[in-house]
Amino acid sequence: MTDHIKKVFFDTSFFIRLYKTDDPDHQNAKAYYRRFRERDAEFFLSTIVAAEFGTGADIKKLPYKYLTVLPFNLNHASRSSALARVAFENKKKGVIQLENRVVIPNDTKILAQAEEIGANLFIARDDNCEKVYTLMKDNGLLSFEYLDLRTPPTEFFSELFPDM
Repeated sequence: MTDHIKKVFFDTSFFIRLYKTDDPDHQNAKAYYRRFRERDAEFFLSTIVAAEFGTGADIKKLPYKYLTVLPFNLNHASRSSALARVAFENKKKGVIQLENRVVIPNDTKILAQAEEIGANLFIARDDNCEKVYTLMKDNGLLSFEYLDLRTPPTEFFSELFPDM
């Protein structure tokens, strides 16, 4: 059941899909956002996510009314460093295969923030981030669940009769 989800942390990829109406996952993003608001979940936005979002859109568009903005602080830096070390070591050993882009530091930073605030759920649509998450979860470094935005809300919420 999804009633235990009280703290939701959003990745940049979520907000991109929320605002990009022609994206195949736009409707999923809208549905998740609406459903978790209806369930009074607390929403978290990292300043790192805001900065990433701002590279392609105006960060003033983000729905701050419903978001707790989370600056990147020293406790996040400490946890992020530990996560990044594990990610880099495993990438070097070939344990984890990632696209050739510099995302590990930002992914580990926002995953660290989600862990630090006690998030129950992290929502994204980012294959690299999911790989880093899985590696960290398998090593006992993260306790929250990851939701791929491509998962239909009816499947996630286990609804038998959607749209009724």
